[in-house]
Amino acid sequence: MLIPSSIIHSSTIFIPSSAVATKRKVREQEPVNIENKKRAKMEDRLSDLPESLQLHILTSLDAKHAVQTSLLSRTWVSMHTRIPVLEFNSYSFKKLLVFDKFVCDVLRHRDHSAKLERLTFNRSGSCSAKILNSVFDYAFSLGVDQLSVNLQQSRNKTWPVFPVASFESLKSLTLESQSHMICPYLGPISRSFKSLTTMHLQHALIKDPDPFSGFPMLESLTLEDCHLCMESEKTLRIHALRLTDLTILSLWNISCCEVTTPRLKFFDYKGHNFHLLPTHEGLPVLEKVGIDFNGLCYRRQEKLMFDDLMAMFYTMKNVKSLTLCSSIVQLLSFFPDELVRRSSPFRELKELKMDFRNLLWQNLFERICVRSKETFQVPLDVKSYLLNNSPDAKFTFTYPIDLK
Repeated sequence: MLIPSSIIHSSTIFIPSSAVATKRKVREQEPVNIENKKRAKMEDRLSDLPESLQLHILTSLDAKHAVQTSLLSRTWVSMHTRIPVLEFNSYSFKKLLVFDKFVCDVLRHRDHSAKLERLTFNRSGSCSAKILNSVFDYAFSLGVDQLSVNLQQSRNKTWPVFPVASFESLKSLTLESQSHMICPYLGPISRSFKSLTTMHLQHALIKDPDPFSGFPMLESLTLEDCHLCMESEKTLRIHALRLTDLTILSLWNISCCEVTTPRLKFFDYKGHNFHLLPTHEGLPVLEKVGIDFNGLCYRRQEKLMFDDLMAMFYTMKNVKSLTLCSSIVQLLSFFPDELVRRSSPFRELKELKMDFRNLLWQNLFERICVRSKETFQVPLDVKSYLLNNSPDAKFTFTYPIDLK
């Protein structure tokens, strides 16, 4: 076949349209192929990791990100169903209904034969009883070691109740809510928590005057804004023979807190009164104490609170390290003559700290004439009283946060 001379002498070469389309398609697929190769290479690297390390990586993430990360590799797709730690946070979801569905799906598809060491459930908004029961039921049915639940609000005013046999493996329990909820795990039923060593309750309604004596292994207890709900009883008994660490951040509807904790070493207290009465065993091994005041102190109540604080000091006479916040220092400074007449109970003190970072009371602020760090001085009569039987103790203080 002869090629026309017009084509031979032309600088333009005509390529069939089908060939052009094929070339364009190949060019468009090249980035996709490169991306697939990179993904395959990443999958190979992830797959080469020991399974224990793969689980450790996913364990460090909350549930949402663990699921997303597991999609990076085909061998990881089901890995998130076997991680020993589940952490649910509604704050990473735009809609609470989507969060609730996600929680139910994860619990439904998780490998039930895999050990569950820790479950954390943090939810904003108003939490339904259904989703809350699902979380507790799943945790207790698998014998979880640590359970932590934080709610903004619950439609049910009681934490879920389950058969006592479900609690035997639990070692740590944290129940926090911005609304008051009855805690059904206190009192006689607490004997079923044979392994529990750590408990943290916030806004709990306590319906037993001796709620903690049944926990045989309890070592650390935190009570935050808890209420004693008994008409005829206003004394809360903290009876825990193995307790070494106690934190009380406001107790309400309580006239007195009776403490039987002979092994207590660390005690932090922030309350609106100082009615703490250890039993005759006392606190013989107390090492570190921090005291703060949370409430209003009217002029007519200052002396009563001062006397209660002095009584509280005597129950802590064996302490080695004492930290007093600015509100406590101020209350003591109101009665300099009393401090001169009294002898400090602290004879074994090794360290005294005064924390002025939250210096809120105007009277103390004016009294010590705070203008700058250079002119800042602590009330010497308070310091002298506290150290008059421990003159060699180390003394430190922190400046108010507003000083420059």
